[in-house]
Amino acid sequence: MKKFLLFFILLVIGNSAMAQQYKSHTVVKGENVYRIAKRYNTTPEAIYKINPTAKDGIQEGQILAIPVVNDEEYKTHVVEKGDTVFSLSQKYNTTQEAIFILNPEAVNGINLGQILRVGKIEKKEQTALDLGSEEGKDAVLDSLKIIPEEQKIIRFITHKVKRKETLYGIAKKYNITVEDIKKQNKRLYSEQIKKKDKIRIPVFAQETTAVAKPTEIDSISPNSRLTTTTRYIVKPKDTRYGIARRHGITITQLEQLNPTMDPDFPIGMEITVPTTIFVSLKDSIQPGFELYEVKPKETIFGILKRTGISSDSLFNMNPYLREGLKAGMVITIPKDTMAATIPQIGKYLDLGSKLYNFKPKKVAVMLPFSLDTLNFEVIQETEEHLKKKQSLRIALDLYSGILIAVDSAKTKGITTELNVFDTKKNNNTQHIRKILKDHDFEGTDAVIGPLYQNNLETVAAELRKYETPIFSPASRKESNLYDNFFQTRPTNEMLQERIISYVEKDSTDKNIIIIVQQGKKYEEIKEKLKAKFPEAKVAKIEEGNYLYEVHLGKVLVENKPNWVFLESNDVAMLSNVIPLLNAKAESHKITLFTSDKNSAFDDDSVKNEHLSKLHLHYPSFYKEFDEEDEEGNKHVTPFTKKYKAIYGSDPNNWAVRGFDIAYDILMRLGSADDMYHAVSFEGTTQYVENKFNYTKKMLGGYCNDATYIIKFDNDLKLTLID
Repeated sequence: MKKFLLFFILLVIGNSAMAQQYKSHTVVKGENVYRIAKRYNTTPEAIYKINPTAKDGIQEGQILAIPVVNDEEYKTHVVEKGDTVFSLSQKYNTTQEAIFILNPEAVNGINLGQILRVGKIEKKEQTALDLGSEEGKDAVLDSLKIIPEEQKIIRFITHKVKRKETLYGIAKKYNITVEDIKKQNKRLYSEQIKKKDKIRIPVFAQETTAVAKPTEIDSISPNSRLTTTTRYIVKPKDTRYGIARRHGITITQLEQLNPTMDPDFPIGMEITVPTTIFVSLKDSIQPGFELYEVKPKETIFGILKRTGISSDSLFNMNPYLREGLKAGMVITIPKDTMAATIPQIGKYLDLGSKLYNFKPKKVAVMLPFSLDTLNFEVIQETEEHLKKKQSLRIALDLYSGILIAVDSAKTKGITTELNVFDTKKNNNTQHIRKILKDHDFEGTDAVIGPLYQNNLETVAAELRKYETPIFSPASRKESNLYDNFFQTRPTNEMLQERIISYVEKDSTDKNIIIIVQQGKKYEEIKEKLKAKFPEAKVAKIEEGNYLYEVHLGKVLVENKPNWVFLESNDVAMLSNVIPLLNAKAESHKITLFTSDKNSAFDDDSVKNEHLSKLHLHYPSFYKEFDEEDEEGNKHVTPFTKKYKAIYGSDPNNWAVRGFDIAYDILMRLGSADDMYHAVSFEGTTQYVENKFNYTKKMLGGYCNDATYIIKFDNDLKLTLID
């Protein structure tokens, strides 16, 4: 009875959708739907659509109805340990080029468990129809297809291949298709033609046509706009995928429109495409939808999970996705579905409440511990070395914070395989390359470090092939070379832009004053301030970076607030200018700003009482102060408690930074498919003292542009104001 129902369902399907072809397939041991889809050049979703019960799993001997785009089947192979494209070409008596054509993704390498097409299955003619046998069932089901009428071959021509000739050119010469030639020369399915080859050319009783009719185009198109065709000339850098995407069809559909298309896709070749040529993606977006650019390593599963839509809906909106998802693709999705998945705590993202990726995380730490220079047998010598070696102290502090981050993430269900490497010193390229060569970094989710920029660039360059994210924990220098470079510390320019933007928002009716140290180094910030505030007054600075009181008096006014930018790293200049401003604050409303609160501001000759009275505002990439509760008591974070319990002292800024960077990485990896997916979330994360908002740069990788604005308040208190 069940067999009869299957036959009846397929018969109904065959009669109601004459444009679609179907085959039956008997499941064999070890097969899954994905592998079957590979064999018949279709998709798992298409199989599930007409075999809904297959979603619950398939069993050996089960019969499935398979929709086929063309009447072709492929041999498949599950990649095993030791397999290479070359070894598979030998095993299946084909060529590496043929495997690459059938599996374009294999050009980037093959992976264990990957399913590859390794050649076409030649059709066998049915000689008998036995409804009681499996072959009989297949024959009945195959009979539901619409079989095109075969053209009659009246004779053959022998063609001797000349230098630089292609199958496409030969087919065009004889007004037939490439497939017509391959059918009569079976070896060409797996081999390339060579000079002096002799191939059989069929001569048909009547001329073949290669251009699809408008109705055929409608049947393969994703929407009703594709009703006619036009010709398109292939240009430099054009690809089959690019042209298909821009016309809203799949590569398979493009090939159906162009059966004689040269597989080499040469520049200047003419092909048939739908008339919706070069339609602007933005112009074609319907209300309620938006464009989304696919990030590196992003998966269809991840997009479906985040958007909450079905795979059928995603493929209907983006038919070219059936050819595979690639970084840089621009796809259509329902509006506001990608950014709305992560809840916020106040202004910040709460990644901890949206964890779903609990696969163990593989994280490497690369820092200059310089263990080869330490003499652990002499304690006093080791302590002296630690005091003198600043990079070693920073490395140890960062590492101590990272260890607590790993332990804290574990309480959230995120386990971490932490691998630690000693980079020893700066400009240590040879040693670092040896580390990367001697250890397996493929599959590493993130690398924290190295500390120095040169070493960072080396690691980023070497691990770019794996798209491994490299996090710079300390350097402010940008990298414009590597897309896998993540700068965790905002640049000086970002800090400048932050404070300038803050002042600009409220600069109406303010007397802006610019006091900038002399010298080439400070000329850039001076010109930037003058450009942003053209009405600003510039105080005259004397030789030796000295400001006379009379010159300060000329730029101050009494009838409106005076907002003063002070840019200097000269202790002598600060100890001259700040007291003058403090004295003038008795008769004038003065607020002090700087884009760079450097160590000169912390010198003993610069009094904090003056900075407090002038309400100094400055940008910072970390909070720089301890928060207090409503009763004025110091707020102790769980991290600080844990750190003190383990190490016996309060954490310094580097230890806090190590914790914040590592914990943010682990939370992002736990709430996304990978780091590139995680940094696509809109919004900022914040932890103990640092916050993170990674943005993709035009050239290079990602930069954290999240900063604070801090103000010296009354009674020497620091207040976070923005």
